[in-house]
Amino acid sequence: MTRIVLTGAESSGKSSLTLQLGARFGLPIALEYARIWLEAHGPEYTEENLLTIFRGHLGYQQAQVPPGLSLGIFDTDLINYKIWFEEVFGHCPQEVVDAVGQETSHVYLLCAPDLPWEPDPLRENPNDRERLFERHRTEIENLNRPYEIVRGTGEERLSCAEAALNKLIRA
Repeated sequence: MTRIVLTGAESSGKSSLTLQLGARFGLPIALEYARIWLEAHGPEYTEENLLTIFRGHLGYQQAQVPPGLSLGIFDTDLINYKIWFEEVFGHCPQEVVDAVGQETSHVYLLCAPDLPWEPDPLRENPNDRERLFERHRTEIENLNRPYEIVRGTGEERLSCAEAALNKLIRA
């Protein structure tokens, strides 16, 4: 299965684009599991909680988009967890690093942080989205995975994402 992953800094339109692209292309989607977990348990978390969220993410994505399908759209993947661990706790558990390396069928729509910040009780980084965007780009490039950058607002952003998705799945 090719996994089309929307990734990037917080408040960059990943969740909205996941829903829009899923509807537009008639593809199954997996929403951001971390958000689902934090909404159910509260915004505070520990390193142990984040590892629990990471493990839940794995099962959730397989349940939402069964591996036997040819394409699926995912709101984030394990790169987000790797960066999250490193940013908040200064290191990343080997279990996460190993799992990131095993996600070989991923292609990325890297969402630029060119949308206005939307405050949300679960969001943490309003002032360094460009730096986090570059961290995501670096991780993707270090893994030699294909990606396209999505920019713009409204319909322009959706059109950019559609064109990028078409390019990635035809490559």
